[in-house]
Amino acid sequence: MPQNKIKSGPGAGALLPDPDRRTGPYRPFASDPGWSEAWWWLGIPALLAISLIGIEAVSNEFYVTKILPEGYGFLELSQFLIAVSAMLVALRLLFRPFVRSRRLLFVFLGIAALGCFYIAGEEHSWGQHFFHWQTPEYWAEINRQQETNLHNAMPLFGKKPRVLLELGILVGGVILPLLAVLYPAIRANRWSLFIPPGAIVPTALGAALFKVVDMLWKTFQVPSLVPRPSEAIEIFLYMFLLFYLIMFTRRISELERE
Repeated sequence: MPQNKIKSGPGAGALLPDPDRRTGPYRPFASDPGWSEAWWWLGIPALLAISLIGIEAVSNEFYVTKILPEGYGFLELSQFLIAVSAMLVALRLLFRPFVRSRRLLFVFLGIAALGCFYIAGEEHSWGQHFFHWQTPEYWAEINRQQETNLHNAMPLFGKKPRVLLELGILVGGVILPLLAVLYPAIRANRWSLFIPPGAIVPTALGAALFKVVDMLWKTFQVPSLVPRPSEAIEIFLYMFLLFYLIMFTRRISELERE
């Protein structure tokens, strides 16, 4: 496939970041969302955060009965749908020849697809919230919510993966994008394909906002902006995964066109 190199300017002759290319120079991706698309990468997380806080401020009863309920509340149902959407994006990428020809990319996206599948299944207790089956007695004894899922039964399948995801989003969604502003070379190296675009920052900050709220509530009993802020955290975590995979898809398409 012909390579579209930059013909003039500081990036002349540079190629797009690709882990299979061991030598540069590299140039940043041009397909990352800019301000012309701020309606979704900035608008959606901002609107979501403002709406959750605003609804709770106006009517706690509405928040508790419509936003928060298990299974069919706005948050839980949205978490499930977002995770499924992210899984489908990752699965679709796995079938692209460019990805299949690069083992690292294939494994990375395979893990992403499996992770999103696990999240979606766990959020709705692998169908229990839809089909309302009874939890076996032996499992109800070890599951703190008496549901057919793993994350409420064993920390290994709940708290620990979530902590890793939160740390990953803090580093990849806040720290690295901000460092890239100070050090542009971060966007132009062999591994830049995996570094989240700056447009992901608002979603990461949304997760961070409700994480701080949750910590203040649990540690110092500071009144929370919303009931059970952990649920608000989760929707931003999963939205981060979806947005990241959408932006990742755009980068793959740009590499394929090069």
